[in-house]
Amino acid sequence: IATTMQGVVTGYGGLLACRVLLRLFEGGLLPGTTLYPAMFYPKDKLQLRVLILFVSTTLSGAFSSLLASAISHMDGIGGRPGWAWIFI
Repeated sequence: IATTMQGVVTGYGGLLACRVLLRLFEGGLLPGTTLYPAMFYPKDKLQLRVLILFVSTTLSGAFSSLLASAISHMDGIGGRPGWAWIFI
């Protein structure tokens, strides 16, 4: 919700508030996704799961820029700038 709201705000203050909320909600996600499986898997099997998590995070970062580039060409559709469509 916080990410989607970044696409519909109209001023700098609203965008800043959305970014602060996003950091609050998302701050513990990566540490939590590595800590939670540690409760169930032994150390030798946990290493593979954490490796898959970090590799998938890196790959998603690589492909998200390609997707954002394509979405940014939607500039003017619905009366919104291209950068707003990336968040929506």
